[in-house]
Amino acid sequence: MESAIEVIAKEGYANASLARIARHTGISRGLISYHFAGKDELISRVLVTVFGEVAAYMGPRVEAERTAVGQLRAYIESNLAYMDAHRSRIAAVVEIISGGGLATLGVDPIQAEEESLMPLAELFRRGQVDGEFRAFDPLIMARSVRGVIDSMAPRVTDVDLDLKACARELTTLFELATRNPSRRDNESPDVSGAKPS
Repeated sequence: MESAIEVIAKEGYANASLARIARHTGISRGLISYHFAGKDELISRVLVTVFGEVAAYMGPRVEAERTAVGQLRAYIESNLAYMDAHRSRIAAVVEIISGGGLATLGVDPIQAEEESLMPLAELFRRGQVDGEFRAFDPLIMARSVRGVIDSMAPRVTDVDLDLKACARELTTLFELATRNPSRRDNESPDVSGAKPS
């Protein structure tokens, strides 16, 4: 599976045949076929693995925050931190999705995207109920956050892409975009980018 990720990231989804993955790994194609029914099953396992890792990385960091503002910040920062630390994995997922890999697996990309937005939209709803966020459509804001983060994914192979700087800018952007202006000053989130002393 690691070899599949490397081959897909470098060669593209269409060129990632089982034979090429086997050559990259230094094993016979038959050995891959022993473990996986075919390329579709291998690709499915790659996606499940990477998405599972992302969730396992982000989940505890988001849940550790007690406020909706803090959870939003952790969501953005941890998502981009995972992308930064695992660029070949993200590149492979981008290749699979852009190469039509979801369709061959019978996954509706629009439905998958909508389902992925629900936890973030719910975070925004909770923040609105608690008075941390201003009034806005939670689903539109969730789509905006995901859209900007996902726009970074195709560029992960660019070594000059500073995902830490992206995280700082995006947390500021969305804290300002969601901020409730009626909150007292001492309740407002710090969006200056300065670290507390």
